Amino acid sequence: MTATGRLKAVAKAARTGVMRPIKLALARRARGRSAARFVAVTGSSGKSTTTALLAHLLADEGPVVAQVFWNTLGPLIRTLRRSRRDTRFVVAELGVGGPGQMPEMAALFRPDMAVVTMIGREHYSAFRSREAVAQEKGTLVETLPPGGIAVLNADDDLALGMTARTAARCVTFGWADSADCRILSARAQLPERLGLRLLWQGRAIDLQTRFTGAHFALPVAAAAAAALTLGVPPDALARRIARFEPLHLRMSMHPVPNGPVLVVDTAKAPLDTVDLAFQAIRDARAPRRRIVLGTVSDYPGARKRAYRMAVSAALQAADEVMVVTESGGESWADEAAHADGRYRIFTSTKAAADHIRATAIPDEIILLKASTNLHLERIMLQFQQDVRCWMTACGKGDSCIACGLSGTDYTLHRSARRKARLAWLLHPARLFGAGAKS
Repeated sequence: MTATGRLKAVAKAARTGVMRPIKLALARRARGRSAARFVAVTGSSGKSTTTALLAHLLADEGPVVAQVFWNTLGPLIRTLRRSRRDTRFVVAELGVGGPGQMPEMAALFRPDMAVVTMIGREHYSAFRSREAVAQEKGTLVETLPPGGIAVLNADDDLALGMTARTAARCVTFGWADSADCRILSARAQLPERLGLRLLWQGRAIDLQTRFTGAHFALPVAAAAAAALTLGVPPDALARRIARFEPLHLRMSMHPVPNGPVLVVDTAKAPLDTVDLAFQAIRDARAPRRRIVLGTVSDYPGARKRAYRMAVSAALQAADEVMVVTESGGESWADEAAHADGRYRIFTSTKAAADHIRATAIPDEIILLKASTNLHLERIMLQFQQDVRCWMTACGKGDSCIACGLSGTDYTLHRSARRKARLAWLLHPARLFGAGAKS
């Protein structure tokens, strides 16, 4: 190990061994002093959308501290420390990357309400089964106090089974006739947005949202069930949901003037749920429907089998399917799809972007579906700016939008980040207080 490597290792050990216990103690103190209602959201899919929407629905009821996307222990510690004496709600997304992580977070957060969106096979490499995922995530429900509330998916056997793991009140949502917050209907035909009708305590509630795709009905129902249980009036619920802007890169829609409509879903792509995005494209009203498919994740068995399943579903939904892969794509579709030109293979995001730029027609709908690593969102960004970073695998977990350097050649990213960091460190407001002038 080099001297620099040893120094980094020592610094990391110091942060973990010294600073982490201090930060944990401060977070526990903040939690103990707070009079807020603490709401935790977990599940295999729909966590971020449910969390963000619920925080939005509660914002008019009083100050809200929200934690979305970053859902591990470190961000949770920071979220608890951000809560103030006047905070009325703390809404946090809690995720796990492996067994044994949820109990520590649940014990620290001590939720008054736990929302479980659904149980799937995400993090398959760590858990291997839905039952194992449910066992881990269900510890959050077990943490609820007797006066707490569990908000559970009535359509999911393993989520609904968590009623046996708590003495807290259980409120359910979903399509099931038995659901407390029942979805009566959902309609979404791109480019139109999702509208749905819920039934709550004998009253029908009509909602018009800005979401793309009928599969968002479940996270909307989850957030609605939680908000209604916490006292949000039904009429206010409808008004607030109509104002909510969906999360970026989670089936977000980006129309290009006199060009295509790009639907960008590049945050993640578990095999179990890719077909939900494909269904939205299949049902769309458009002169042409195309899908760009990148990395698929969280599947059992062989890679070839998983990608053949994903490609087959995509071909059933779209007029043309483009896969971005460095190898193996030839065997993912049958000869007919190759022969009629409906299936194309590109070895880089740049190559796929060039093809789309050259062949796009007005009002067609193009879905970009992949895990984060390929950064397919650059295909959308090229219609908005001059994209100069086309690195195949940059190693960054954030999106290109969060990175902010897609207009800069990748070889210059490190120096650009250094300059930005230095500017932040030397900013007068940071050095001399918020009232300082730059």
